[in-house]
Amino acid sequence: MKLHGALYLGRTIRTLSWFIAVAVACAAVAACGSLPNAEAYLNRGIDNLHTGQYQDAVADFEEALQLQPETADAYMGLASAKAYLGQFQDAIDDLDQALRLQPDNLDAYVNRGKVYLHLGQSQDAIDDFDQALRLQPDNLDVYVNRGKVYHSLGQFQDAIDDFDQALKLQPYNVTTYFLRGASKAKLRQYHAAIADFDYALRLKPDHIDVYVHRGHAKACLDQNQDAIADFDKALKLQPDNADAYIGRGVAKANLGQNQDAIADYDHALKLQPDNAYAYIGRAIAKDNLGQYQDAVADYDQALQLQPDYADVYFYRGLAKDDLGQYQDAITDYDQGLLLKPDDAHAHFHRGLAKANLGQYQDAIADYDQALQLKRDYAHAYVNRGLAKDNLGQYQGSFADLQAAAALESVKVAGDGDSILDTEQLVLQLWH
Repeated sequence: MKLHGALYLGRTIRTLSWFIAVAVACAAVAACGSLPNAEAYLNRGIDNLHTGQYQDAVADFEEALQLQPETADAYMGLASAKAYLGQFQDAIDDLDQALRLQPDNLDAYVNRGKVYLHLGQSQDAIDDFDQALRLQPDNLDVYVNRGKVYHSLGQFQDAIDDFDQALKLQPYNVTTYFLRGASKAKLRQYHAAIADFDYALRLKPDHIDVYVHRGHAKACLDQNQDAIADFDKALKLQPDNADAYIGRGVAKANLGQNQDAIADYDHALKLQPDNAYAYIGRAIAKDNLGQYQDAVADYDQALQLQPDYADVYFYRGLAKDDLGQYQDAITDYDQGLLLKPDDAHAHFHRGLAKANLGQYQDAIADYDQALQLKRDYAHAYVNRGLAKDNLGQYQGSFADLQAAAALESVKVAGDGDSILDTEQLVLQLWH
């Protein structure tokens, strides 16, 4: 099996960046002892925020609110401190209070949107960012963060549109080029993605994540040697980057260097023992080497970590087919099809497994399904014809073989996309 891209579970582009937007009205006050008024506590809380003393900041903002309960700035500061402490729901509650007191508080909408983004509450985040843009249509921060939400929802063109707007406001922002490149890659616009990554690296030549993402894009274009060069650069900058090891492993496997690929996956798993994608990549490399039982063991590990990953059931089914474990393979194809019913390849290979067990009529039903989903599936015509022949349906068999011959080419099972759409796997894993 050949991977046409890069397995990647990179640093999520939904990063949490807190924008501390609290008005500072007075000079700093004494750092200890009882303070004279709410404003003094407010200012000391701000100082504690800036120095990273978040628990002390919480105490100060709460004291300010005890003395002056209707202070929007204190709620804003309190929300920021709690967010840094990981108390996200409490931070939302405090921002709700700030907006109750100041319904047009731009920073409260922006900050609450960021907390919602971090919590995965995508629609709530979009609603807050939309409101922020109504208040300030040229807010760079909002376009970038709303773009992240759209990316997380799979609305990649909407994400690109927001990143375009952000770059109009700030044309030399390396992060925005990186994010836009990632969204373009998800749309398979690999050349355009690489152009964005190139520009980002001109702005910041030591950006590790950009090297990793550019490596993935090059691997998707089968530029595997260039991809390896990018992963090498990322690892020179950060030797413990598991994502770079995984990406380099994929590129090496694409070049037939399966043993070297396994070494990279091994290294990634030492760094991240629970990385399902390293197990998947290693399993595919082992499969390429004919180590089917070891491949099954790695797929088992991946499914323990991600039990709803349809494609892994399919891959494990293929390995079991290679071991002659046809009934177990059918069980895996069944599970994969429950999760992904429109997978033509899974229907086809389940048909093959059934045919190997002599279940020709059931096999024909699976080939029928595969051909409904993929009308030019030559191998499905061939194998349906063979199944019909075994049942004595000679006229139907001849018609299927003629249909296969009429197609431009018949690939041998195992070549290219006649079995796997591995690029789709890459896109699912590439955040």
